Amino acid sequence: MTDVLAQAASLVGDLAATLHAAIPAFADLPDLPGLHGLSDMRTLGAVSAAALAAGFTQGFAGFGSTVIALPLLVAVLGMRVAVPLGCLMALAINVVLVGRMFGHVRRGPLTVLLLTSLPGMVVGGRLLSVAPEAWLEGLLGAMVLAFTVFAARTASAADADGATAPALHVAGAPLRHVVTVAVGLVSGALGTAVGINGPPVVAWAMRQGWGRHAMKATLAGYFLLAGVGIVGAQGLHGELTGRVLLLFCAGLPALAAGLYGGHLCFGRLDEAAFRKVLLGLFAVSGAGLLWRAVGLG
Repeated sequence: MTDVLAQAASLVGDLAATLHAAIPAFADLPDLPGLHGLSDMRTLGAVSAAALAAGFTQGFAGFGSTVIALPLLVAVLGMRVAVPLGCLMALAINVVLVGRMFGHVRRGPLTVLLLTSLPGMVVGGRLLSVAPEAWLEGLLGAMVLAFTVFAARTASAADADGATAPALHVAGAPLRHVVTVAVGLVSGALGTAVGINGPPVVAWAMRQGWGRHAMKATLAGYFLLAGVGIVGAQGLHGELTGRVLLLFCAGLPALAAGLYGGHLCFGRLDEAAFRKVLLGLFAVSGAGLLWRAVGLG
């Protein structure tokens, strides 16, 4: 394993002269032969486990890859490595998902949401660079718990007798635009700062009055394109380091295996039971992050 990692580090180092001139965050690539603890099997095991869980969760349930992966990554790597690493994993997952559903994307609303996310991404990238670790962990924990509550309430509403949330498309155009701008700003900032931008966007999409396929496709398109902007903002703020890239490469096989396994299991396992287990894991993870944040603070 060490020989493989050393070869990977050497290859990454060969690219440093080209990359670090364009993006300052890659300036640490020549120092990677020492691996900065990457050869620690605990680190590799945690990254692989997080990638496997993220891929399987997204492939099976269609949501929650970063929510399930980031708490484990944060516990081992810290926020400033875990967040950009989790964002890279999510980006890779969404590349695959968008390829399957591109024809159903609602391009107009997607464009507005993406454009309004850009200023938020800049703010979030700065926040990731300068905010105390405890604050970031606390914010991530709060977002995980918020996602858990939202997903649980959504599942309960779906199980009720045709209960649905009020749709924004029946409201006036000014209100729709204000809500979309606000969602874009908040999700852009959260995605860059703590790696989770899903809750406000999913809540927004569920109130557009779209069909199931259009909603899933538009969400996947947003998460893919926003992921490109988020990763770019993190790189410009120096967070997309050589170590992050090497850890991402190390986790790719597990990520692919998880996606494939989740796709195979879709329709064969009890989805309701699986989602309940996921929600329990989300709740424990979010509470654990908040507890750690209190300890760090």
